[in-house]
Amino acid sequence: MATTLLEYFNELRNQNPFSWVKDSEVTVVEPGHAEMTLQTNETEYCNFRGHLHGAVCIGFADSVMGSACFTLGKSVNTIDISGNYVKAVKGGTVLRGVANVEHNGRTTMVATARIYNELGELVHLARGTFFVLEERLLPDLPWRFIEEDDPNLI
Repeated sequence: MATTLLEYFNELRNQNPFSWVKDSEVTVVEPGHAEMTLQTNETEYCNFRGHLHGAVCIGFADSVMGSACFTLGKSVNTIDISGNYVKAVKGGTVLRGVANVEHNGRTTMVATARIYNELGELVHLARGTFFVLEERLLPDLPWRFIEEDDPNLI
């Protein structure tokens, strides 16, 4: 059973039957913000040139943006999504997705995502519009535990 909302989000991800979910992890959740990693490989994720297929980045962006919406207690479906491929990515790369909710409406939400490679270089930018299906109360858990040696601790 989850002891933090970060663990709760990962438990929900593990229930998703989409095949690449097994290679992803939610790493940060805060209200209106989510971050995830995706471990790619050279076989399931690549085109014939050995670069990630375009569907990988846009699908990953969609997932991290939907997670950012869910941090505000809203279950959503994607209405519209667009993305810009900034840099080619070789298979085997660990991607880091960072998403923020830009508009938190009653019936629609808008989020943006940035996808980075292992060197911290921007490889993909995305924007999505989401339809709010229902409001879902998040469990009464802390977002995460703060470690004493956490460099983000102020």
